Amino acid sequence: MSGGNRIRIAIVGATGTLGSELVALMDQELLPIAELRLYAGEHSLGRSLEFQGDEIRIETESPSLVGLDLVLLCTPAAVSLELIRSALRSEVPCLDCSGALVGSSDVPMVIADLGAHDQVMGAPLITMPVGPALSWAPVLSAIQRGVGLTRVVGTVLQSASSRGRGGIESLSEQTVGLLNQSPRHDLQTPAGPSAFDSLPGAADESEAGKDGASPVEAGLVMALRRLLGPDVGLAVTNVMVPAFAGEGSVLAIETDRPMAVDEAAQRLAAAPGVDVWNGEAAPSTREAVGRDEVLVGRLRADETSVDGAGGLLLWLAADPVRLAASNAVKLLRTRLALG
Repeated sequence: MSGGNRIRIAIVGATGTLGSELVALMDQELLPIAELRLYAGEHSLGRSLEFQGDEIRIETESPSLVGLDLVLLCTPAAVSLELIRSALRSEVPCLDCSGALVGSSDVPMVIADLGAHDQVMGAPLITMPVGPALSWAPVLSAIQRGVGLTRVVGTVLQSASSRGRGGIESLSEQTVGLLNQSPRHDLQTPAGPSAFDSLPGAADESEAGKDGASPVEAGLVMALRRLLGPDVGLAVTNVMVPAFAGEGSVLAIETDRPMAVDEAAQRLAAAPGVDVWNGEAAPSTREAVGRDEVLVGRLRADETSVDGAGGLLLWLAADPVRLAASNAVKLLRTRLALG
């Protein structure tokens, strides 16, 4: 590591929704950074980002990893694989924030608040789940530790931010066009949000797997199986909704033994990264934007659970971009022993 515990790191995909959030959070937390290299695609040519009082120019050529203590990948999953190979060849530790390696059992996949930090120390490559797995996992893990999990059925309501900056810009253009009675603009990103409309699952049929699951649904199940174990039944659906940021989820949870709502609320309130909402109304997705916690509301008993098993119904509101940035910073601290 660089002298005096001052670190040299790079962020690839720095101008995307996650990359820019990560830069802002690292600035806010005053990490001891001696050098920060920022990389993005050619669309970011000439741009810069402010960090610790300086303007850092965005580099658009192939990333230079020489002399780095860590590289963080905030690129689309399809782009990350070659960058991961480059990091391994350069012997630079790599934190994959794209979710490209969630299905690789030989690569540690970690949510910092759930522990397993021993997997992070010294690892040349670390990955983390993305999207709804970051909000579901802390909640489901807390219930599983208490009474076990049998089955989870859930629906995710995803906003434009889940499709990156292009999804946000596309939704904005569509909204303005429809309000002005202009011709509808086609989406620039597949299966992204459509103004004043909701699109279930893989709206673009080319995205659907053989079982009809969208990439979001398949990735969520894959990540949860690694985090919760293979014996928990999982059925998930994602819906793109015309919101710019935030994410909501409705979960129906079946447990090994009944758990009273009050006990569930206490366990969730004690779980790291979870905030049980005490307001009169359930938390909205807008209220979750910019927060590092998953907000839990509408916690109820499910009287329809079969065979006398326990059942709970609840609502989650979260900001998946903020959760991903927060998790990445915590993993960075652990991997580089920053405390």
